[in-house]
Amino acid sequence: MTTMMRLSTAMTFLVALTVSGQADEAAKTQAEKPAPQATASVPATDAAANAVKAGIEWLTYEEGLKKAKELKRPIVIDFTASWCGWCKRMDKETFADTKVIDYLNSNFVLVKVWGDSDKPTSHDGEVMSERNLTRVYGVRGFPTFWFLDSEGERIGPSPGYKKTVEFLPLVQYVAGSHYKTMSYENYLKSNTAGG
Repeated sequence: MTTMMRLSTAMTFLVALTVSGQADEAAKTQAEKPAPQATASVPATDAAANAVKAGIEWLTYEEGLKKAKELKRPIVIDFTASWCGWCKRMDKETFADTKVIDYLNSNFVLVKVWGDSDKPTSHDGEVMSERNLTRVYGVRGFPTFWFLDSEGERIGPSPGYKKTVEFLPLVQYVAGSHYKTMSYENYLKSNTAGG
């Protein structure tokens, strides 16, 4: 029954995330063109510059699984590709936001897997490329974020680019283990209602 509940929760998690992301899909398609570059007349703040320098500590898949067990923290796997425009935008915007950096570094072990890389890694004792690991996780597009518990058990995926205002509630939902007791949709409703 526990396995069935986890599977049901993971599916509800994926469906809720997919549905909540569909509203932005049309805007994403329209905005596929590169974002305009900031002009020299708009300087970055010192805090933002320091956050980018400090940044997110991305680990390899194997390092991340090991560290998560040691720290007893959940894992975020960022499945990305070198050619992915939305992934680059996520790195430049969402993953450069000080709130995101601080929250992720304090609550998760962070792993980056390159879906277009033949770099070897290991999954369940089998050596494979990061490209094949991406297939093992069923990733169909980039970026896709997979959430795992501290023991490496899959919680659920969340595909697509996310702004800070979309990404922070998602990672708070996972870090707080709310996925064990409620759907993501209900979590968002309860937080919007002041709960």
